[in-house]
Amino acid sequence: MFLRSIAILVLFLLLFRYISLENAGERLANELKERLSFSYRENEQIKVQLCDYFGLPRPKKEGKRVFMPAETLAQYARGVLYKDVSYGKKKNQVLDVLVPLSIRNREKLPVFVFVHGGTWIGGSKDELLYAQLGKEIVLNRYIWVSIDYRVYPEVSISGMTRDLVAALTWVYEHIAEYGGDPGRIVLGGHSAGAHLVALLTVGEGALPPFLYKAVQKVLLLSGPYDLPVYQDTLDIRWENVVEFFFLNLFEGKKNLYRFSPVYQVGKTPFRFLLMVGEKDELTPPSQTESLYRVLREKGNQVRFVLVPGKGHGGILLVLNSDFDQNFPLELSRFLRD
Repeated sequence: MFLRSIAILVLFLLLFRYISLENAGERLANELKERLSFSYRENEQIKVQLCDYFGLPRPKKEGKRVFMPAETLAQYARGVLYKDVSYGKKKNQVLDVLVPLSIRNREKLPVFVFVHGGTWIGGSKDELLYAQLGKEIVLNRYIWVSIDYRVYPEVSISGMTRDLVAALTWVYEHIAEYGGDPGRIVLGGHSAGAHLVALLTVGEGALPPFLYKAVQKVLLLSGPYDLPVYQDTLDIRWENVVEFFFLNLFEGKKNLYRFSPVYQVGKTPFRFLLMVGEKDELTPPSQTESLYRVLREKGNQVRFVLVPGKGHGGILLVLNSDFDQNFPLELSRFLRD
């Protein structure tokens, strides 16, 4: 899922710039597999594991995305699923709302809003690895809201953050109709989604005042938070193409710092939980450690958790109590305290 996103991105840019390389796709895929071998293997193994667990067909080839059927998620999470609710007029401006069956009449539950990853060019709220996390959130008596948003090249990074604000505004205005409390929102994201969530929450001014007051906690999983350094992490053979991608996605070289959460941190009222896999090659632990250090220096409430032996995708699975015992307790404490 993650390597495929990068491969598609680079190939798109190769074509966009009229660069013709023989067998470029195969060469790129092999290079990425070698460079990010642990995370790639881990992700493929997790997909097979989850397919077997949920009784879904295994992917026929490596790199193929697997989606969670709506009825499977609703049954697994013991909830009522409202699918693809529009928060805007564009195709990808939709979200899912998962409400626990245990909700009582007139009860107002806190709300967890999740932003998927996908290297800013892909990903989906419906992917199996993301959707399965909804069960654990519902188990903690939250309403789960998972959003899709427009990605590059349809929009640059500013367009993505605008979509997130639009989705959060919809949640604030409508979640009470589903039994949610608009004044108790937890915002979370993984990978590129964690980067976007961090941009909105590490400093004051990115969120409208009513949302800034409504959001209480922030969960950041395996995100890239220092873009100039992260650009070096993704420095593969076609260096000029990767640089071209960054300059377009992040609206010019001078804006790499503007869109890097580590350089935007201020004192906020939010409680942060930052988690990353020890073996994450795509977004190395140093990225999370840097953000953690700056958040602490600015006086924020923040906890950092390094997950031993896990890579970029494995961190999502260990948060599910059906697959791990320790880290779901960490998540529960964060959500319930």
